[in-house]
Amino acid sequence: MCPGDVQNDRQPARRYAAFGSYVDRVDAALDGWYARLGAWPGSVILALLVIVAAFFHIDGGLSPLAHGADYAALSLGPFDPERPNGLRLRILGPLIGWLLHLRGPLFVVVPWIFLVGFLAVVNGWCRRAGCGSTLALAVILALAFSPTCLHSLAAPGFIDPVTYFFVALALMHVRNVAVSCASMALAVCAHESAAFLIPAWLLAAGSRVVWSRLGSQRILLFLLMLLPYFGYRWWMAQLDPTVLTTAFYLSSQNLIACIAVGPLATAFGIFGTFRLHWLVLALCALLVGRKGRSLQWALLLILLVALTLLFAYDTTRMFCWTFPVLGAQELAHRVGRHRAVALFLIAWMLNFLIPPYTTTGAETYKLRTIRNYVTQ
Repeated sequence: MCPGDVQNDRQPARRYAAFGSYVDRVDAALDGWYARLGAWPGSVILALLVIVAAFFHIDGGLSPLAHGADYAALSLGPFDPERPNGLRLRILGPLIGWLLHLRGPLFVVVPWIFLVGFLAVVNGWCRRAGCGSTLALAVILALAFSPTCLHSLAAPGFIDPVTYFFVALALMHVRNVAVSCASMALAVCAHESAAFLIPAWLLAAGSRVVWSRLGSQRILLFLLMLLPYFGYRWWMAQLDPTVLTTAFYLSSQNLIACIAVGPLATAFGIFGTFRLHWLVLALCALLVGRKGRSLQWALLLILLVALTLLFAYDTTRMFCWTFPVLGAQELAHRVGRHRAVALFLIAWMLNFLIPPYTTTGAETYKLRTIRNYVTQ
């Protein structure tokens, strides 16, 4: 082997060492940022900056769109049965808008507030789990530039981020029974689809907890917190015949429409949620192994979200509920923090080569032009 070959062999190692050094410097800079501003204020400001970048990337809108317009209308009178609204059972977001006087056209600000809060919670969640500040930033970049967040920026008014925020809070504080139960109950009040995540939420507290007396107490407290919401659903179902109740989603007409989407469109819509980040998740799954508890939990979560597609055919939007499976902590544990950062950032950069889209039924629409489709 000649000296040139030895030098060439050493170049990848040197580059990796240089990248690791750079990650460490960014970690130190971000940690200094949090030390000066405080962990949560620093996370909120960072999340806000990322969301602003994502807004311009997707050519975000400022006016309520499609279902967003229905939620905006509901914010004008959340409990007024004289204003028929099929989405009024998803009351929490419009109610918050009404209470904050962010009503009508201003309602679009409410989901955006929770979008920033959602990314801030995920950032704090990752840092607390030991991912490091740079890997936590890579995770929120992955989320912010996926349809999980982009959809609410391209189609303002959709209340999904309200539920994302409370689901993330429920999982982050899963050991604090009162906080976790309250957060999960609020998630269901914001969007009933969050109820599909309840088994994964319970399992996140530990399999022993689920089947113990403490688990029974958790479930009971959760149901007690939801009693006012159950009463509200029953009341509004009597007063407003247009509301989309459970009976609508279980109707044969809706079930047939969801099944008719077909496996190809469903798979394409699922891929669109995280695009190339799915490959990072697949690598993480291979490294963990099928007996790993974290993989089993992630597969359960994915299965539960897949069940929602039997009742709602907004494939990409529904699969945005799988955001907890990003697995940054597990990946960092298996391959090292520097490599985990590299994998997340490489997937994030390559995703810019694939236009963000959403699949509804068997149709797929680019998010950047979705306003043109809706307003035609």
